[in-house]
Amino acid sequence: MVRLEGRQWGLVALVALTPFFFAFVLAGAMPELVEPVLGTVLGGASWTLAALLGLVGAALFAGCLSTLSAASGAEASRTRRALDLTAASLVPVALCLIPALCLLLSGPVLALRLERGTEVVREEPTRSAPQRLMEGLLSQLPRLLPAVKGLQLR
Repeated sequence: MVRLEGRQWGLVALVALTPFFFAFVLAGAMPELVEPVLGTVLGGASWTLAALLGLVGAALFAGCLSTLSAASGAEASRTRRALDLTAASLVPVALCLIPALCLLLSGPVLALRLERGTEVVREEPTRSAPQRLMEGLLSQLPRLLPAVKGLQLR
């Protein structure tokens, strides 16, 4: 592993602090989210796990930056370095930061539902447009064809 420069450590710190930043923004925007986080084990665990995912994402990003620094020398163009940095940032974002943000949002909601004793409602799978059209047509057929006797429709 190659030693990172100061500006690269700044990028790593930004990745590590992203879940903390969103936690403060969520707490400021919706103060009712803070109570389940502080008052329930599930809410607190979800935000703690989100913070840990942010730190793991920062370590992963630091490793990617170190690998890029070792692989590309001074001869690499600015476009190539920008594309490498973008690709290196997509890995921790996809593997750590997006799940961390999902935990920040879903943890308090699930904690409140479990505390109140309400079940998580699962919707039926959505029907496709042809299925909805066929159901609408079948419901209208008895009105359109009243003279046909013996026609059994659902």
